[in-house]
Amino acid sequence: MGLYEMIVGTMFIPFLFILSIFFSLSLRKRNMQKIISAEISDDLKDLKPREFFYNLLKIERTAKPVYYAEFFLLAIDTIYILFGGYAEYLKELKFAQEFPDFPINPMSFVFIKFGIPIFLWFIVLFLLLFALFMKKKENKRLAKMLDNLEKYRFLNYAKEDFINSEKIVKTGMVAQSDLKIGSRYLFSVYPAYIIPYSWISDITIDRVYNRGGSYSSLTFIFTKSFKYEKIFFAKKEVAEKVRDFILGNEDFH
Repeated sequence: MGLYEMIVGTMFIPFLFILSIFFSLSLRKRNMQKIISAEISDDLKDLKPREFFYNLLKIERTAKPVYYAEFFLLAIDTIYILFGGYAEYLKELKFAQEFPDFPINPMSFVFIKFGIPIFLWFIVLFLLLFALFMKKKENKRLAKMLDNLEKYRFLNYAKEDFINSEKIVKTGMVAQSDLKIGSRYLFSVYPAYIIPYSWISDITIDRVYNRGGSYSSLTFIFTKSFKYEKIFFAKKEVAEKVRDFILGNEDFH
């Protein structure tokens, strides 16, 4: 096996992995932007408030590109390992028979070439199972949140506020959606939040530092429970503007 052929064979799956994840995350971000901008069909707008928000905010609505990319990678990687590995095994077996005194076991080249694809196969399988677990967990949380808002008869007003509001704030976070600032509610697509300003008792800003840099967290403390929610921002000044807007809203207690 030539060195060039070995390098290409070894890096094919990693390159495909990086490319697929990049495009799927880009499509996911685009889907979140379309939702937060209310670029939705009339059929969806005609649904009752609870069904409207559940269909709009359920995690698979934005995460489908990631699911498809993971299924695609798992299938391609499996085919590549099984068929490519077997073909490479036959080639190296023939080489070993022709040159029995070769100092390096030719079979070691098979493991070198397919070691990374096998490792990535387990990584993709783990990510897929984790995504399915998070789908179930997040949709359960979303249903509970909507039931709680419906209990206090907030969903009708929230739907109207979501559709009519045009104020969008960019969080600057890759894994998080932008925010829609309504006249009485704060909306986030991922993580899925509908926060009535009247439920907020206080808002704090913290700076979080890690190896990749730093970002700001906006912590919402609620009047009706001891729970709190965090939303993250790449820039502290953006977090401050969101906080000041909500604190100045007439619905804030």
